[in-house]
Amino acid sequence: MNGEMAWIAAYWLLGFGAVNAVLFSVWWLRTRDERKFLRGIRTTDVDPIQAAWWLGAAWEGASPQQEGYAAETAVSLLILAGDAEIDDDGRITVPPGRLGSQKDPVLAALVTLLRRHKGATVYELLNDPPFQRFRTALEARRAPLREWFGYYRVPALTAAFVTAFGMSMHAMLLRCPVPGLPDRDPGFWTTAWMAVWAVLAAPAALWPQELSRPWRRFTRRCRATVTAALADRSPGTGYLVYVSTREPSDRRPPEDKAPQPRATAAVTAHKPSPYDDLTDDLDFDLATQSDAHHDGAGGGDAGGGGGGGGGD
Repeated sequence: MNGEMAWIAAYWLLGFGAVNAVLFSVWWLRTRDERKFLRGIRTTDVDPIQAAWWLGAAWEGASPQQEGYAAETAVSLLILAGDAEIDDDGRITVPPGRLGSQKDPVLAALVTLLRRHKGATVYELLNDPPFQRFRTALEARRAPLREWFGYYRVPALTAAFVTAFGMSMHAMLLRCPVPGLPDRDPGFWTTAWMAVWAVLAAPAALWPQELSRPWRRFTRRCRATVTAALADRSPGTGYLVYVSTREPSDRRPPEDKAPQPRATAAVTAHKPSPYDDLTDDLDFDLATQSDAHHDGAGGGDAGGGGGGGGGD
């Protein structure tokens, strides 16, 4: 590499480094408060409700910072403490004579509102005006963390492209040969710039993907915290709490109005749930009981029409 080419490369690579330094500075400033929060709780236990806020759902890969899972976890903790119970319709109530001694602001507000309004579902807790106090207390428990990383890879790749192409065209205009090639024709820069771009684009992989969940160590801690806090919750209770989050029109019909077996073929697209298998088992049992009832009556038509589609 001759002296002129060295100066051209130094000029463009200096600009490339400056862009990446600016990106790092932006990231450092934007996440300063978040990193301070994470350092502050590094030696303390993560609160289960705050952990549920961050996880977003019971399954892996869910979007972080979802209020619904935080509410589900709060209700489950209250049930595990014996200060609330849930019926088959997903309605949460305070047992008669149970005063409750919850010191947690979220759970204390939940007990008070459930007693005052004679119970509620999780859906009502998250949407109805009388339960705004609960939602306010729940919002205060949300961890001050962003849901996704910002856009860093695109600027880094763009800087790599501009640097590689600009440096190559600059060298070609000044008639500098491509280093390492025996042929001294500067026109080879029209192809060589792509190899330069491939080398400069590699550091962009150090930046996280734009939609990736940040703070993975904190995520692992939150997963362990929620798992431990709800370890004594039965699958049936977990399923009823999950059902309680649905709109009233989406909840399961009563047993005497269960859909016919062929209705299970029509399934509405939905988010994954740890209770999907349990839901399928309940559908099968209800449908089997319905068939046995009609066969025993002897009045059913073998070619009769089926019921509506399955639930969530």
